[in-house]
Amino acid sequence: METLASEIRLTRRILAALKRRIREIEGPEDDEVASYYRPYSQELEHAVTRPSENKEFCRLARKAEVVLVGDYHTLDQAQLTFLRLLRDLVAQGARPNVALEMVSAHHQEALDRYLQRKLDDRDFLEEIDYFRHWGFDFSHYKPILDLARENRLPVHGLNREGSLEARDEFMAKRIMELRSESGLETPLLALVGDLHLATPHLPAALRAIRCSPLVLFQNSETVYMRKLCAGQEPFGWWALGKNRYLNNNTPPTVKLMTNVVWLEHGGEALQMLYGYRDKDSEDAEADLAETVGGYIRALKAVFELRYKTDNNFQVFMYKDFSFLKDSFFKKGPGKFYKAVIVDGRALYVNQNLTIYLPMLDVNRTVQEAMHYLMRAELPTGRSVKAFMGRLHYFTSGYVASKLINPMRHSPTLKQMEQAVRAYRQIENRKECLKLGRQNLVYHGVLEFFRQVRSHAPKLQVGMAPLLELDQRTSFALSEQIGRTLGDDLYALHDGGRLSAVELKAYCFNQSDPLLYDKQGRLMEPA
Repeated sequence: METLASEIRLTRRILAALKRRIREIEGPEDDEVASYYRPYSQELEHAVTRPSENKEFCRLARKAEVVLVGDYHTLDQAQLTFLRLLRDLVAQGARPNVALEMVSAHHQEALDRYLQRKLDDRDFLEEIDYFRHWGFDFSHYKPILDLARENRLPVHGLNREGSLEARDEFMAKRIMELRSESGLETPLLALVGDLHLATPHLPAALRAIRCSPLVLFQNSETVYMRKLCAGQEPFGWWALGKNRYLNNNTPPTVKLMTNVVWLEHGGEALQMLYGYRDKDSEDAEADLAETVGGYIRALKAVFELRYKTDNNFQVFMYKDFSFLKDSFFKKGPGKFYKAVIVDGRALYVNQNLTIYLPMLDVNRTVQEAMHYLMRAELPTGRSVKAFMGRLHYFTSGYVASKLINPMRHSPTLKQMEQAVRAYRQIENRKECLKLGRQNLVYHGVLEFFRQVRSHAPKLQVGMAPLLELDQRTSFALSEQIGRTLGDDLYALHDGGRLSAVELKAYCFNQSDPLLYDKQGRLMEPA
């Protein structure tokens, strides 16, 4: 029981950290979204679950007029569930119509030409203005379009601009128009954002025009935690009554982490990749060691580190916290490292040469690969020296990630000032609490650079409040300062004012994070 209680506590702490991070990136929650979310949350909170299975839902889907499948846009498992359902129905001889929220209805002509192979991926994405209207990873949705194309299934755009309620009404009318065109013997499968599935939303709009849809919720955090706390299996299929079902196949921590990764850099990175990545298999697990090893070798080439070992490490991700059971993480520096990891952040730990990655994204992976090459232990002390050591640790990891992914970004000092001013205008106390830590961190960053500029060329005393804040935020303050310094270092290098040799010396041969070359020139953060 103690093991279960410990797992529940850990999961709750990580979920809270991820939700706070999402709010910090997005800013105060929109009133419309908050109001729209409430019925969805309450419906799943009070849902009574009866064990079911995929076969039962598939049997009902084949006979249904309309099937609504919930989509969490950043989580590939959400789109894979839809793909598997579609594939199962086709294998049983059904010929479903497909409706996708990812495509606006007024782009139907471009969608038809894409399915007819008259447009390639890039031209299709350009014609539907994908990155402005949707922007999520196209490789998650492409297999659905491929399956439909191979089996000559009709695919329809379902989306439009407007409020959430207006979109519900539009999608309901659009679905019924498509149903009348295709004939009652053919089920229509629609993949739409999971919040739309709450009974008072899209299902109510459909019922108003005499259609009772079959609904599939996906990956409910509420049901997952309820099952976990009761000592029951949190994954599986359940009937919720009234033509409503739920499939849980992904931990809520993973689901939210995919959102954090996308919010932090996904949109820009996907724009760079043009929204498409080939995947060998929908179920294939990434080879963590090989992926991390690839980035380590890339950094060795960038920094000309011929004699650094690159294969003596172990990698853990969000699905496996087993390494935290080591007694090392119960006291001393290990206790601080655990706090950083539970906060949903990546970390390299010299103990057993361990790399922890919340998600296998480029930024975090390269960052910790750099720390591994540096064999840099994150200092945990409360002294100014330890604080400066943390700045160097975070700066070096961040600038390495910028060398591999130049599109990575962090808020500038000016943007932090604007965020601090905006925070003072927030009237909702709940939102103030959610954004409180970010506000404190930004305050601390601004104060740090004020002191740097006031006491140049050497940082003086007056650091006690900042040192205390860094400890309270599990080093989020020093990490944010490190990102700011890293952005400036990269800009200097990219602009030709800092050579590759000087950048290498900064990361591997000096400890003062405020000096960017051996001549003692001081960083001048923008």
